Amino acid sequence: MPPWRRRIVHAWLGVPLLALWRVFDLLVPKRMDRWAFFVHPLKPGQFTENARAVYEHVRHDPSIERWIFVRGGYRPPGLEESAHTRVQDLDTLAGLWALARCGVLLLTNSTSLDMSMAWKGGGYSAPRPWLRRRVVVNLWHGIPLKRLFAMANPAQRRNGDRNRFRRRERRHYDGLVASSPVDGHAMATIFHPLPPSRVWVTGLPRTDFLRMDEAVLPDCLREELLRVRALRDGRRLVLYAPTYRDASVAHERCYRFSDIEVQRLKRLLARHDAVLGVRGHYLANAPSPFDRDRDLDGRIFELEHDAFHEIAPLLRQSAVVLTDYSSVYIDALYLELPVVSFAWDADHFRDHQNGLLYDMDLAFPGPVATDFDALLAALDAALSRPANHPDPHYCMVRRMFFQHDDSANSHRLVERLRQAVAARGAR
Repeated sequence: MPPWRRRIVHAWLGVPLLALWRVFDLLVPKRMDRWAFFVHPLKPGQFTENARAVYEHVRHDPSIERWIFVRGGYRPPGLEESAHTRVQDLDTLAGLWALARCGVLLLTNSTSLDMSMAWKGGGYSAPRPWLRRRVVVNLWHGIPLKRLFAMANPAQRRNGDRNRFRRRERRHYDGLVASSPVDGHAMATIFHPLPPSRVWVTGLPRTDFLRMDEAVLPDCLREELLRVRALRDGRRLVLYAPTYRDASVAHERCYRFSDIEVQRLKRLLARHDAVLGVRGHYLANAPSPFDRDRDLDGRIFELEHDAFHEIAPLLRQSAVVLTDYSSVYIDALYLELPVVSFAWDADHFRDHQNGLLYDMDLAFPGPVATDFDALLAALDAALSRPANHPDPHYCMVRRMFFQHDDSANSHRLVERLRQAVAARGAR
């Protein structure tokens, strides 16, 4: 379809429909016992992370109607509908009606992403719900290590806030989840103009999946855990999870292991009876660090998002976590796993890419390797130890990022949410 026709389809079918819905949403009464959940905005049909953890915590509560909104007809695995749980296509009239009745919105990113709809012809848009008439909580997926939104460099900030409603909506959140007071201060700054008093330091619900007993994990996570256990086959797993690179630099700032480096790495892994699982970012806009035809085998393999929706089963089966600047290492601290950073382009990342909120010397409690030889030595040292014994620096960083040390993060979040709902009903 020519671009001009695509714009007409978008303008005359998409925008007026959502404009009418916004008026409708203003008039329709809200039910505070209807909680709206949303699938991952960029991984079709995946219901994961904090939203999934909160859902699992309240899934048997008869006082709550749980609406899981999907798009494009994708259905998340492991969800059973019942009298109090509905899976609903948002991009339908029935879905828009159901959303208008929901009094509680549990976002995973923002309304513009969580509710984004693809129109016939290639256009995209999203409903703009009236937030002041609801209780709205942003269940941001992790503890940020990189600069985001209000803390990003000017070019990335303009790109991230090109949707003006996305920036304005932050001031209306009733809650924004955080893991510790330090993380809370960072989140309040990143999500400016959100008032800092609305940052809820309850702990991240999804970290419950790291510590709860295997027998009570949701079925889909337990199945993923069993699969990764079978892949490592009694060997120790080194989880390699490099961070997201901005599309403008992804190809030129992606480390590609040479054939000689791969052979040396495989010899090291074999000596320690270990394997390397590669977990790329779900926004795969750069080449893999390994040549898939040449390098991947039973010693090095991929653990990608289509096969493993959650990071928790992978971390629970890991012996060492390797990254560059991904906050996945912070999750590893919750399990007291040894961590290694391969920061081969630290200066460029700090000055020309996302940049970091914290100094690596302060916030990373493991070796930071800047070249392959140093990386190999760090992995050798980590795999040579029969167990990880956290030193004072490791313990300090762990306390910096985690106020709570249990598997009750979902419980605390839900109790705080109930208080907000009760307060809204008392107005």
